[in-house]
Amino acid sequence: MRASNHLIGFLNFLTFLLSIPILGGGIWLSSRANNTDCLKFLQWPLIIIGVSIMVVSLAGFAGACYRNTFLMYFYLWAMFFIIAALVGFIIFAYAVTDKGSGQPVMNRVYLEYYLGDYSGWLKDR
Repeated sequence: MRASNHLIGFLNFLTFLLSIPILGGGIWLSSRANNTDCLKFLQWPLIIIGVSIMVVSLAGFAGACYRNTFLMYFYLWAMFFIIAALVGFIIFAYAVTDKGSGQPVMNRVYLEYYLGDYSGWLKDR
């Protein structure tokens, strides 16, 4: 049982460290001088994701180190909802960008994408 607590504590400390660049990216987007609509749309979800992963990983780390069952249950349910939300976001992102396909352009390696190819929701954003 001690080894599993150490493993959970180590993994939560690792996720805490990995949440710092996510939070930093959201803060960096909010401090940009040329705040476009796209940057404003992306900054708050990044900040919320970074803070929520940081809080949950700290709860899991403290619950594993101090053998606190309440914190471990909170960690379990919060991680379940965070993972479900991220999977839902991936499905949503795939649904709004599904119709967009690039057309090849002569003498260029990359594809040309047009806004008219995407869904109506994405065009409005």
